[in-house]
Amino acid sequence: MTTALEKELISRVRSAPVIAASGTCREALWVMFQHPESKCIVVCNPENEPLGLLMSERFFLIATGRLGIGLFYRETVVNYMNRLPLIADISTPLESLRNDAMNRLEMYRNDCVVVSRSGKFVGVLYVSDLLR
Repeated sequence: MTTALEKELISRVRSAPVIAASGTCREALWVMFQHPESKCIVVCNPENEPLGLLMSERFFLIATGRLGIGLFYRETVVNYMNRLPLIADISTPLESLRNDAMNRLEMYRNDCVVVSRSGKFVGVLYVSDLLR
């Protein structure tokens, strides 16, 4: 049964591509180009539990600034993901989630918020979704 709080949050949740923690940076770039509408890629384990977050713009800047691109392509995404993204359960009150998002370190303030249900990945929220 879905609560009113969950319905409010569900209405704002967006889909986002997922990559395995064992995925390479080459695979992450391929996922980015397959989903140009998405601001992020969520890194999950085999049980679909979110482990980290790759913001597409930041990751692309890292990729294009590399001299040893061949080595970069073979590295795992774990080396470049945000290992402590804001992950919220779908039952989190929107106001609480909004406060948590805005109180992050400034460099992460515009990062997507990962939404889960019982620890499993559901989708993401953009900061704009929280503010509307």
